[in-house]
Amino acid sequence: MQSLQQLTIPVWPLEDNTILEQVSVTFQVFGLPLGTAPVIVINHSLQGDSDCVYHWDGVMGKNKAIDLNEYTVVCIDIPGNGVSAVIKYDYIPRDHITARDVAVLFWLTLFELEIDEVFAVIGADLGGGIAWEMACLFPNKVLNIIPIAASPKTADWLTKEPFAKNEYLKSIFYSIDISRNRGDILQVSQYIKSKIHVIYVKNQNLYNKAELKRYYAKLQEFNKHVQFHEIEQIENNELVKERIEQVEKIVDGILEKEFINNVA
Repeated sequence: MQSLQQLTIPVWPLEDNTILEQVSVTFQVFGLPLGTAPVIVINHSLQGDSDCVYHWDGVMGKNKAIDLNEYTVVCIDIPGNGVSAVIKYDYIPRDHITARDVAVLFWLTLFELEIDEVFAVIGADLGGGIAWEMACLFPNKVLNIIPIAASPKTADWLTKEPFAKNEYLKSIFYSIDISRNRGDILQVSQYIKSKIHVIYVKNQNLYNKAELKRYYAKLQEFNKHVQFHEIEQIENNELVKERIEQVEKIVDGILEKEFINNVA
């Protein structure tokens, strides 16, 4: 694992109005130095952490889809995900933490790192749901979101129990819902200004396909910058490792086009 970095967030406001103070956040930075290149945020999955060198091997690297010669990559740990044996998170009310809370914390961490805009937010399953939440919180600060085998809403659309490294991350996954306390999900989605690149899994049985198709069909009426990409069926939501070549090819095509259109 590359060197794990740490900073302290003075105040982390939770969705239930709980205020946590002096929260230690661990993260890793890859590629070009901060402030010198477009930033890609990789949100870790139900079975992951900030070690993108391992979890995204074959997709992230020099001359790979997430090219470390062109981008700065930031991956932040969800506090309590088990990556650090030193930091104690006993004060965190784990049964209250939601995906939206994590999205808030990730933005606070990015702001502490003096990152005000993000070229892309990428994530699989849990990470993809948090990407949706991040785009809703700051609609004008993310150019692209790339959710992989993910959904903007979990509870009503999930059809199969996912695999996770612990129950804490699974409970956060179940809380994903960009519409909660905001209104109709399509109305909420209209405010997202990001280009949305959905990578879905062929024959996936994790979500209700009919609900997802209905949502995305309606979403395209409001946002013409919604694109769909397909990868083959996977097992136990280990999609990056199992379908690495497919994911690399799709992500490479997305990022190359957006880099040329917006950066080069």
